[in-house]
Amino acid sequence: MKVTILGSGAAEGIPAFYCRCRVCRNAAESRGRNIRTRASALFDDTLKVDYGPDTYAQTLMHGVDMRAVRIIVISHAHEDHFTPTEFIWREKNFIQDGGPYAVELYGNRTVGELFDGLAIRYGISREELFQRLSLSYSEAKPFLAIDAEPYRIYPIAATHEPKQVALNYVIDRNGVRVLVGFDTSRYRPETWDYLTELCCDAPFDAVLMDCTMGKYGGGDTHMGIEDNERVREEMYTLRIVGEATRYVLTHISHGGDFTHDELAERANSIGMLAGYDGMALVL
Repeated sequence: MKVTILGSGAAEGIPAFYCRCRVCRNAAESRGRNIRTRASALFDDTLKVDYGPDTYAQTLMHGVDMRAVRIIVISHAHEDHFTPTEFIWREKNFIQDGGPYAVELYGNRTVGELFDGLAIRYGISREELFQRLSLSYSEAKPFLAIDAEPYRIYPIAATHEPKQVALNYVIDRNGVRVLVGFDTSRYRPETWDYLTELCCDAPFDAVLMDCTMGKYGGGDTHMGIEDNERVREEMYTLRIVGEATRYVLTHISHGGDFTHDELAERANSIGMLAGYDGMALVL
């Protein structure tokens, strides 16, 4: 399995549009791994996690062929993770070589409801819109596994947004498993119990985890690096991760006050990895 972090930033990205804090100034001047677009990950060129406003730019930056992507899972319906208008370009009028190809889309109920606005623009029903865009949408629910060949996908309850069911995902392909933890604080007991059951035979191969708040505590919706230390320790105790598990910090905000090099130095000192746009893990 190959996992590529297409976007390692939080909602504003780095540098943020209207910010000139020291992290944003450094990113604008130094560029490289300091540039962070909005969160997304790609599995084996065929499964994409989240579909935000930077999707098109990420395809150009990382050479992604969206025609190869057949499965899309959405963590939640916040604008930096899900931009339904970007699906318009799947309509046949915008494709000159006979597409689009069928795509399976999974997300919470709010994700499905947000397509209603697009349907109104076209004057059609949501179902007719999905047909026009060659999308099949299924509601993802916590702790109900999804078979999407060649993957088995396990949605879990994130701790992030009380007004909708925010999800993280475990992506499994032939026994290689990755936990994608975009946008979450420390998990609730039912999520810990479910993860422990999933890992009764073997720990995860990799974890991509929210580190939005960097040097600071993440509260009820996000995490910082010290939160991640505590979460990883609990994962070790529960055998959710092991010595060989790659633990990657991502969903980074300028508000966390880390440049990439600073985050990488701190992460490396505690056995973690600092994620960046274009980072690839071969598992």
